[in-house]
Amino acid sequence: VQIQSNWPALPSLKGVRANCVAKIFKDSQLHSSGKGELQFTEHGLSGPVIFEISRDVCHEKGNWVCLLDFLPDLDEPLMPMLQRKRETNLPAEELLTGILHNRLGRVLTKAAGVRGTGLVAELSDGELDGVCKAVKAFSVPLTEPLGMDSAQVTAGGILTSEFDEMTMESRLVPGLYACGEVLDVDGDCGGYNLQWAWSSGVLAGLNAGKDRI
Repeated sequence: VQIQSNWPALPSLKGVRANCVAKIFKDSQLHSSGKGELQFTEHGLSGPVIFEISRDVCHEKGNWVCLLDFLPDLDEPLMPMLQRKRETNLPAEELLTGILHNRLGRVLTKAAGVRGTGLVAELSDGELDGVCKAVKAFSVPLTEPLGMDSAQVTAGGILTSEFDEMTMESRLVPGLYACGEVLDVDGDCGGYNLQWAWSSGVLAGLNAGKDRI
């Protein structure tokens, strides 16, 4: 499920997608991490990379943050790229144009303390370094999961050890079959949860049908 945040800039980024590395920390300790597509929403952070690493996030009290690297596959240091931008007449707020999504670039530039009224050519190395840090390690505070109604997959359920994996029949109650999310099975994004639902459903249905013959 997507994770909510109280970061004030979220409304201006609603709908923006970015490939990134996301690392979630609780009280400065790494909780989970992943790489993939991130989507900003009006509530917080969503997208496949968040779905894959959000299990148990914010279920306990603590200081939860998500550290984002928006250029994880960059082949060269970012600083020289930005220094070369000083040869242009771009406004300072457009420093990351052509590198990141325009809206995201403007938000990160502003978050790094760069004034949008000046020119890129006027930016100091210190200001460029601040932008580099924002692009490669931007911290977003997390508050809580959005809720069950918005979840893609649910964790928990009946213990799988109580069911025969070959027939999906209960080991405790003969003639009782279960499949899908009723059982304690949850996987990563990418169709795995749907495949589990279909496969276990077919298996349970075929064997339950045999009991009726």
